[in-house]
Amino acid sequence: MKTSTQAVYRENLNRAIIFIEENLDKKILLKEIAHEALLSEFHFHRIFKSLTGETVKDFLSRLKIERAAIRIKHTQDDIGQIALENGYENHETFTRAFKRYFQQTPQAYREAIQSVMLNKQVHYQDTQLADLQVDLPIIKHLPDLHLAYIRHLGAYDKVANSFQKLMWWAISNWALKLRPTTLGIVHDNPELTAEEHIRFDACVLLSKATKPQGEIGYKQIAGGKFAVFRYTGAYENFYTVYDYLYNVCLFEKGWELADKPALEWYIKSPPFYKPENYVTDFCIPIK
Repeated sequence: MKTSTQAVYRENLNRAIIFIEENLDKKILLKEIAHEALLSEFHFHRIFKSLTGETVKDFLSRLKIERAAIRIKHTQDDIGQIALENGYENHETFTRAFKRYFQQTPQAYREAIQSVMLNKQVHYQDTQLADLQVDLPIIKHLPDLHLAYIRHLGAYDKVANSFQKLMWWAISNWALKLRPTTLGIVHDNPELTAEEHIRFDACVLLSKATKPQGEIGYKQIAGGKFAVFRYTGAYENFYTVYDYLYNVCLFEKGWELADKPALEWYIKSPPFYKPENYVTDFCIPIK
């Protein structure tokens, strides 16, 4: 595939994926997604599979199920209502799809995950935020953000290359002034999502909208209310910090998760600082 052709396909794919991710609460058809990508259904399906490793149907179904699982874990909302709000026509259809994915019914999953969370809370019973080098949370209302981004699929410890490519693009296009503000959009929970399917957006903050260029996408994300936890230390400890925040802090505070991804805001980051001096704001969306 020619480089120029692949760049066009990447732009098309980014548009289609944003459309899917913004419409998980609806029943959307392949022809609607292909229309967003400016391709025929057949051609889009082939390109999507070659670039993501999944069919459109599998990708859409997985996102809906995992999104529902997060809500089942973090709320006591009626499962039938969760099914409807994730684009399923009825409780039965949702239950069959959920069971195919998790090998248990939604209700059984809720009971099992509550047991897991209780065990985690026991595990962390003598742990405080300060022990993890995390400051007490601050509630912030973030504005809408203009972002240039590269979508990374796979293990989180491989995202550095995406940030490097993004920074070269920004420098060459005069998109940045002084030191850049970089962010990460964390879409998936590694306890739910297989490593090869984990989605992470390496982002740089822009002052205004920009035109996508190949794998460099553009998105404007909605701001809102976030619980912001400032962490000082190396990136390899992120999993433990997230585990504590989502399974202990959220419940202690009585905060309900909002239906949007978490953000990582890199305050002090490489190559300007040593790992022990990295500062990252974990921005957890709440209602």
